[in-house]
Amino acid sequence: METIISIKDLKKVYRMGQERVYALNGINLDIKKGEICCLFGTSGSGKSTLLNMVAGLEKPTRGSIVIKGSHIEKFNEKQLAKFRQKYVGFIFQSYNLLPNLTALENVTLPLILKGYSRKVRNKKALKMLKAVGLENRIHHKPNQMSGGQQQRVSIARAFVENPEIILADEPTGNLDTKTTEEIMQLIAGMTEEYGQTMLLVSHDNEASAYADRIVYIKDGEIEDIETRDKYYEKFGMKECAINA
Repeated sequence: METIISIKDLKKVYRMGQERVYALNGINLDIKKGEICCLFGTSGSGKSTLLNMVAGLEKPTRGSIVIKGSHIEKFNEKQLAKFRQKYVGFIFQSYNLLPNLTALENVTLPLILKGYSRKVRNKKALKMLKAVGLENRIHHKPNQMSGGQQQRVSIARAFVENPEIILADEPTGNLDTKTTEEIMQLIAGMTEEYGQTMLLVSHDNEASAYADRIVYIKDGEIEDIETRDKYYEKFGMKECAINA
């Protein structure tokens, strides 16, 4: 399979007084097109820092991040914004919905930035809200929805323009076990259906079980990498029904 994200010798060093703290210390990782890859680790392991680097939200101290042939670590803010707008969708733990907007209006936000007419963006947003099972909540604002419903709106917003890459930062971190399973089935199923690539950050075994590969990160370094089969075998789990 084609490599869509290539990370080489990635380091991120923070200075705290005279001390140098390595948030990332020599990460090497290739992510294939169409793969769901989970960055797994405890709080402070470096997994979210690595996701932020891939998103272009932080600059590395050293190393390279090549996405679709472009060295994004060399991009300026304007170039990064255009790149993200064209290729990347984001799903956040805290949903990041605008509280004064309805579900429909929140999902149309990426489309407004691309200059679509109101008619076209509403049509696209409505289609995606139906796909995530929220056709009866399109005029509801975030405070009128449950956490699971708000995350579904966030998912619809991430997928509305069918980006090639989905970056998901603890997308089930605020959800109960049952809702976690529902949301992960939805995310993984849509990623597979649309042929997208997902980089998922999690510390939850239930969520990471949907990944093709699980990359264990500890103290800013890759400790181990497991395939889905080995992961199931280790925990005695049955294969997740992605399209359930």
